Amino acid sequence: MPSPGRSQRIAEWARSWNAGLTRYLRRRLPGRIDPEDLAQEVYVRLLRVEQLEQIKEPQAYLYRVASNVAAEWRMRAVNAKPHSDAELDNLVTTATPDSLLDDVQFTAQLDAALQAMTPMVRAVVYLKLREDMSHEEIASHLGITTRMVRRYLTTGYAHLRERIELD
Repeated sequence: MPSPGRSQRIAEWARSWNAGLTRYLRRRLPGRIDPEDLAQEVYVRLLRVEQLEQIKEPQAYLYRVASNVAAEWRMRAVNAKPHSDAELDNLVTTATPDSLLDDVQFTAQLDAALQAMTPMVRAVVYLKLREDMSHEEIASHLGITTRMVRRYLTTGYAHLRERIELD
């Protein structure tokens, strides 16, 4: 378990440099990877560093760790094997009437849950889930802050959990 002093130091770094770190990661990653998630990975790795107090240039060190995290994610993306046509055809042929009915029921539940949300919450959830937009892109598109995007997503996800029955 990290010491409270170390946690406070990393929290201080996050407050000071997170916006720049997120921009740095966004420029180095494919669009489908959320830079906020990778920034969190950077901070988790910093919590594991044994002698954090000996780092003379903490911001440079933070960016070096971020560079390594981004490189690892890019390598994983390169090594990810896409599905072959035969595998995809097999998935289609394994669809049963029951699974098709489940899909229809799930879609109906999702549509009903989305319709019950306020328009702004529905818009934010839609842009995140269907359009795969980042928090910043959603904020810019809707003319709100990223903090409000996070709040609307939290509300929307809670609403979806309440309304959608999963087996």
